[in-house]
Amino acid sequence: MSHQRNIVQDMVSGEVLKNLVARQIGFVFFLFALVIAYMSLHYAFGQTLDKRTVLERELKGLRIEYTSSTTALRRLSKREEVSKHLADFGSKLHAPTLPPGRIIMEQYPHE
Repeated sequence: MSHQRNIVQDMVSGEVLKNLVARQIGFVFFLFALVIAYMSLHYAFGQTLDKRTVLERELKGLRIEYTSSTTALRRLSKREEVSKHLADFGSKLHAPTLPPGRIIMEQYPHE
């Protein structure tokens, strides 16, 4: 009976909890470290996802800008558009009417 009384008295006074924590203090610190590591990794992962979302939006906008710029450049580089712009600026240049010819030299001038 005295053994049961000691167990009840130890529970009421907190000795059981004190002995349990004293024996398992290393494990408690290990669990605490795991919780801290989990929280920090979760935060870092969230930041990475947010940054990825922002960069994907920016990339989408840059693709649209690239496509529209290349389309405009291709349109402006057509022969008719170049001739039209030259005429607008009052240039006397015009498109050639003869195809390019080949120049043949019999002898090089520096020999």
